Amino acid sequence: MAETIQLEVVTPDREVIRVDTEEVVALPGGDGLFGVLPGHCPFMTTLTPGIVAYLVDKDEETALVISGGFALVQDDQVTVLAEAAELPAEIDLEAARRDLAEAQGVLPTTPSGGDEEQGVRDRIALNESRVEVVARCR
Repeated sequence: MAETIQLEVVTPDREVIRVDTEEVVALPGGDGLFGVLPGHCPFMTTLTPGIVAYLVDKDEETALVISGGFALVQDDQVTVLAEAAELPAEIDLEAARRDLAEAQGVLPTTPSGGDEEQGVRDRIALNESRVEVVARCR
């Protein structure tokens, strides 16, 4: 069994990262949080807006933000196909905080149960993730 797995995060515009890592944890799994270690059984899942964290060394966690997509785990590789992804250095913290506050203000006036509400909730989750990733990784 391999001691590392390869994490690849790809968007329609670019390959965001390709790194060998000891562990991958995705907080936006369609069915909740999931972690992947070397030798994990294959699976595929949807991803919602949130964080993909990984270990570059035993004690050095880093993370990135994704806006949603899919994850495929197979043969000691995790491939994330995301609509958009941001590394910590690419995130404008003040803009993320402003957008988060704006989305939180809009939510109470949004009709519940529809696509519009889900869009606002996704916007909140994405910006909460941006703020958290910057706090973790800077």
